[in-house]
Formats: sequence, structure tokens, C-alpha cells
Amino acid sequence: MDVTRRNLLVLSAASALLAIPAPLRAALPPAKATFGPDDLAVIAALARLFYGPGAEALNVGEALAKTLGFLDESQQPVLASLPSTFDVLSRVLVPTCGAFAGLSDADQAAAMDDWLQSPLPFRRQVGQALRQLVLSHCYTNPAVNESIGYPGPWIGRFDLPVHELRFGEPE
Repeated sequence: MDVTRRNLLVLSAASALLAIPAPLRAALPPAKATFGPDDLAVIAALARLFYGPGAEALNVGEALAKTLGFLDESQQPVLASLPSTFDVLSRVLVPTCGAFAGLSDADQAAAMDDWLQSPLPFRRQVGQALRQLVLSHCYTNPAVNESIGYPGPWIGRFDLPVHELRFGEPE
């Protein structure tokens, strides 16, 4: 397997899903190869949480759906099931929580913080994998650079002099 961001995302998602205890895994919906409407709602809510105001303009869900298209068919369900797994487990573990996308911004932030700092390792793994999934979008979208104050990659920002290579000449 090549070491790429996509493959690292899949490995992170797979290890998080495998870490979920078997009794809880039984409550999860069957894996599918695409993001459903509920998955996209969770992704949009997390994008607002991680990227802040204006995240809707970044089209994170659309970009992640394209990422799924680049994966092998065997890898697509692993990544596509992560948002619904998070949403279902949130409802199972905290029944008063309800659908993640339906929570207020403050409650979403508190819920995600609870996942990321949980004493249960599988909750931390699922939270981190979902966070990585949503934040992976920033590598391919220049609009994200502006929203987080990053000036962008060095290549193309500055005109750098090109020096010819001179072999055999004294230095």
C-alpha cells in the first residue's frame, strides 16, 4: 500500500471502527460505499465546527465524496461509514444527545470534545478519525487556506531564481 493521505485516512478509519466493542458494533448501520444524507449532515456540522463560519462555501462533503471515488471499492465503505457510525454511537452512548447535526453549535463542540477526550480509547479513535477525515479537505482546497490564515504552499508564491547546474567547474 502506498503512503498517501487517502490511505492514511482509510487506515485511521479502519482502526477506529475495529476498536469499537462488538456489542456496540451490532448497533451500527450496514456499511455503504457512499455518503448518505445523514453522513453529509454530520460532515457539514463538523466542517462548521472545525473551519468556523463560512465552512459551507468550502463544500467539504462534496470534496470528500470525490475522495471516496478515488479509493478501491473495498476501501470506500470503511471511510463512508465513519460519519454515520459516529452519529449512531453518539445516540447510543448519550441517548439525550440526538442527531449530531441537529445540535446547537455549542452542544456540537462539547460533544466532539467529549469524544476526543474520552477515557474510552475507541471513542477517541473514532473522534480523531472523523476529525482527520473532515480536516483532510484543507490540503486540496485553496479557499481553506484563507479561512485559517495560511498563506498557502511556497511553490508559486515567490519567484525564485533558477541557477543552472554547472558540472565540473570549480566552486
